[in-house]
Amino acid sequence: MMLEIRKLLNTRLKAIHPRVYFLRAPETAVFPYLVYSFEITNLEDGLSLLTLDVDGWDNTADTTALETMMENVHSSFKEANIFTEKLFVHFHSDRRLPVVDDDPSLNRRTNIYLGRLFER
Repeated sequence: MMLEIRKLLNTRLKAIHPRVYFLRAPETAVFPYLVYSFEITNLEDGLSLLTLDVDGWDNTADTTALETMMENVHSSFKEANIFTEKLFVHFHSDRRLPVVDDDPSLNRRTNIYLGRLFER
C-alpha cells in the first residue's frame, strides 16, 4: 500500500510542479522544488490516518514563486478526495507554516494535511 500511496501523491504533486522529490531532494536539484513525506497511523475498525507533509524550497530573496507554489499545493489538497481501485483518501488542511532553515539563503514553507485512508 505504501508504494501505491507514494505513486498517487507523486502524480498529484507533479501536476502542480515538475520538481517533486520523496523525503529529500538531490544536491543537484534546481530551485524551487517540493519535497514530500507521509506517515500512516492505524486506527480502529480498519481506518487509517495519513499525515502528508509537503515542503516547498527556494533560494531567492523574493518568495513569490515559493508562496505561489505552496498555494497551488494547498488548493489541490485542502479538501481533496483522492482514490484508486484499491484505496480512498479524504484530505483536509491541518497546518501551513514558514520554516526557518539553518542556511539563511534558503526559504522553506510547509503544508501539512491529514487524510482518512480507506482500503477497498
